[in-house]
Amino acid sequence: MITTIALDLDNTLLTSEKTISPRTERALKQLHAAGKRIILCTGRPIKAIQPFLQQLALTQADDYSITFNGGLVIQNTTNDVLARTSVSKTDLQPLFEQAKTQGFHLDVIDLQRVYSLTDLGKSPYEEFMNGLMPFENVTFADLPADDRFGKIVSAGKDAKTIQEALPATITDFFHVVPSRRTLLEFLPPHTDKASGLKALLGHFGESFENLMAFGDEENDLGMLTAAKVGVAMENAIPEVKAATNALTASNDADGVAVYLEKYFDL
Repeated sequence: MITTIALDLDNTLLTSEKTISPRTERALKQLHAAGKRIILCTGRPIKAIQPFLQQLALTQADDYSITFNGGLVIQNTTNDVLARTSVSKTDLQPLFEQAKTQGFHLDVIDLQRVYSLTDLGKSPYEEFMNGLMPFENVTFADLPADDRFGKIVSAGKDAKTIQEALPATITDFFHVVPSRRTLLEFLPPHTDKASGLKALLGHFGESFENLMAFGDEENDLGMLTAAKVGVAMENAIPEVKAATNALTASNDADGVAVYLEKYFDL
């Protein structure tokens, strides 16, 4: 039985205007009231998704989110951490050196803020985040040595081009995945949305057999292929459509609601 519905945000749950449509909101609230877990799964930190959690009323004791693309499983209202993966400044040193060699930006994210590494030039990531997180411009030398970081992003250049030029020393350690055409994410080892969901489902004594997931991009592939029901959006990349067992309408055509209404007979 499906007990848990995991939703990517951008271009999946959210429209092109970065909103949850009224039809999708109604369907999700109806399922949540009936006892289904509604889990937002995103690369963003918890602070950056609070408006959506409030809109969907995901504020009960059993309401969690998957943030940092699987690196943090966190309770929506208390911010209690159920599971977390992270990297240290020492872990980041080889990536920083590679970014200097290849010429790409890096922004480093902890639980509270984003550090833009000015040695590499200011990226457009702060503009992309649009005030959802505080930013601090620092050199790599001034990055806090005692902090733990949930993910590192490279914004502003073609993600695939950067990824294809990375040496094994980087890709053997980090889980490297594009989340947009111009946004490449470096995650802690063995971290993706599926790993976060596995920890959450295990907390409730359940498994991927109880999971339905929706997504559109490469960083959604892990959870989509692990889930009992993996649903690709019509606007998904071809790799996602090929890997999933269900397809729905686009994010701008209420695709999440369309599938949920039919599957659960709403």
